[in-house]
Amino acid sequence: MTKKNDKIHYYDGKIHEIIFDTPLKEIRKIITKQIKPNSKVIDIACGTGSLVFDLSNKCKSVIGIELSSIMIKHAKKRQKLRNEQTHTKNNNITFIHADATNLPKFKDQEFDYATISMMLHEVPQDLRIRVLKEAKRISKNIIIADYSTPQPKNIFGDIVKIIEFLAGSNHFKGFKSFQKNNGIDQLLNDSNLIKIKEFSNKKKTIKIVITNQTSA
Repeated sequence: MTKKNDKIHYYDGKIHEIIFDTPLKEIRKIITKQIKPNSKVIDIACGTGSLVFDLSNKCKSVIGIELSSIMIKHAKKRQKLRNEQTHTKNNNITFIHADATNLPKFKDQEFDYATISMMLHEVPQDLRIRVLKEAKRISKNIIIADYSTPQPKNIFGDIVKIIEFLAGSNHFKGFKSFQKNNGIDQLLNDSNLIKIKEFSNKKKTIKIVITNQTSA
C-alpha cells in the first residue's frame, strides 16, 4: 500500500476511538441486530474496529478494511489487548489495510453482508459510487449507516455540522456534497440498490439502511 493509498486524519487512532466510537454505539447495536448469526461480513472503513468486535460475537467471520494505516494499526492493537484480557484468540477477525474501491482479493458474492458506517459522506460522489459498486460485487447485502439528509433543524443537527467542520476542509466539503446530493437515498438509486429496511438513531441525525441488489 503506497502513501497515495493511505488516507490519514489528525484524529485517527486513539482519538477517534474516544471521540467517535462511544457516540456510535447505538448505530453499531442496530447494525449488529440486523445481521444473521454465523454470517460472513466485511466492514468497509472499519476505523478502530469497534463494529468488527461487536459482530465477531455472532458472526462466522468478520474482515475489517480501512484506508488509514493508523486506524488499522490501532484496531490490531485493540484486538491484541482484547485477546489478552479475555485469554482467547479472535480467530474470526481480520484487519486489512485496503482501498474499498478495489478489492481483487475477494471473490464475487463472497460475503453475506458488507457494512459501511459513516464513511460515504466523507468522500466525493464518484468515490461513493465506486465503493458501493465494489461492495455489491463482493457481498449479497449491504448495510449503510450515514448522516440523514437533510439534518434535523435542532441542536443535534447543529452539532453534526460543527463536528464535520472541525474534521477538516476536505471532510467538510464531502459532508456538504453528501447533503446536497440527498445522501444515502440518491446513492441507492445511482447504484441500483433496493432499500429493504430503514432505521435512525434517537437524535435523527444518522440513518441506517439495509439494502439488496436490483436485477439491473
